[in-house]
Amino acid sequence: MGTMSPQELMKHWQIEKMSVEMATGHILQNLIKIQTAIDTINITLYNLRADVDSLIAHTGMKPNIKSKKKSTKS
Repeated sequence: MGTMSPQELMKHWQIEKMSVEMATGHILQNLIKIQTAIDTINITLYNLRADVDSLIAHTGMKPNIKSKKKSTKS
């Protein structure tokens, strides 16, 4: 049996169709999937930034740096 979505877990939990141990196992599996996805996205973003920096250096273009918003403190 694969992992259940959080909505399915809640449904089974509410109707008491699932033990604490079983729910914990599914939650752990979902957490591992989420962490793996985040790690993959971070690596992809790092590689993309490196590619963009390389292209900027190769073409001699100036990077488009967005300025930070000014604070409106009085």
